[in-house]
Amino acid sequence: MNNAKDPQQLQQALLQSERMASLGQLVAGIAHELNNPIGFILSNLNSFQVYLAIFTKYIGLLEQLQQTTDEKQRVEVQQQIAQLQAKEDIQFLLQDSAELLSDSIIGAGRVRDLVLDLRRFSHPDQTNWQATELHALIHATLRLARNELKHHVKVELDFAEPELWLNAQPSGISQVLMNMLINASQAIGDHDGTLCIRTLVQNGEILLSIIDSGCGISADALPYIFDPFFTTKEVGAGTGLGLSICHSIVQQHGGTISVQSTPGHTEFSIRLPRIVGPVKPS
Repeated sequence: MNNAKDPQQLQQALLQSERMASLGQLVAGIAHELNNPIGFILSNLNSFQVYLAIFTKYIGLLEQLQQTTDEKQRVEVQQQIAQLQAKEDIQFLLQDSAELLSDSIIGAGRVRDLVLDLRRFSHPDQTNWQATELHALIHATLRLARNELKHHVKVELDFAEPELWLNAQPSGISQVLMNMLINASQAIGDHDGTLCIRTLVQNGEILLSIIDSGCGISADALPYIFDPFFTTKEVGAGTGLGLSICHSIVQQHGGTISVQSTPGHTEFSIRLPRIVGPVKPS
């Protein structure tokens, strides 16, 4: 019995393996990006829990005052209300509660978006071809790679049009973008550098350029960088499959990928067929 996978199955397995390897490189940063909003959401909820106990006591006293007919008891309750108002700035607590909830909703949205980005990136949607907005994918991939880049890499976005649509497997294009971002970060190293992501339309095609100010690729290595298992990285620092898989994904999408590099300037140029995006309701 022949248990060997056919070429398409093998390619999908390699793609998923490389995708997981990329996530493995970013896992610490992704955990940090999740921990930050979760941390301040918990802090906000703890504060709101304290405020809620004060509000509950205050409302209880107001209800007691409303229901009490005995004048002496009313005076005592009024004194308790005055003491609570003097001790706690109720108006400030109400205002701060609104801000705590607003900040927590924003933080929860950040967690939700990052989890959705992770799910989209890691999900093997090889058969899921769909109209895909390129800039949304770029932003989602940048969110996943944010911690990898933000300490020393200045990211510049130069989009000629608000939206650019293509018929794509979203996780495949995300894998290409992620590989480009990780390579750029590693090329820049620990030094401050820039990464520019530029999109425009040329001859009806999308031209996506990813430019970094890293160490560059040597002239000897440049002809081979899209070959399987070729790598300029140290042993254990890369699989040698990243750019080969990127080349294959771009070809599957009917596009081309090329590179120019000199010390301090590397530019990957990706051309992809453009489609008309979904019509928005007026």
